Amino acid sequence: MAMQYDVKAAYTTADAAMVTYRARIKGAYVAVSSAGTDPVTFYDNVSAASGTILLQVGANAAGCHTVVIPGEGILAENGIFCDTGSAAAVTIFYG
Repeated sequence: MAMQYDVKAAYTTADAAMVTYRARIKGAYVAVSSAGTDPVTFYDNVSAASGTILLQVGANAAGCHTVVIPGEGILAENGIFCDTGSAAAVTIFYG
């Protein structure tokens, strides 16, 4: 039987460390005000947009986009840094 644990959320409108400890990305919500070419990129890092890329989400269409991550999510051993790319705002769900 799977273990139950709390799911939390973090929000940003600029490049930032969203989680500063080991966690799993369970999903994301990306708001794009005008289409761009730079994807939203999540890194396994807490200090900069560098290192191992965990996930990239295209931001090439204006609107709000929901990203569902299957299974137990994507493990970030060192924390989660978000480079917002062309997105206006990003919310992640993690646990």
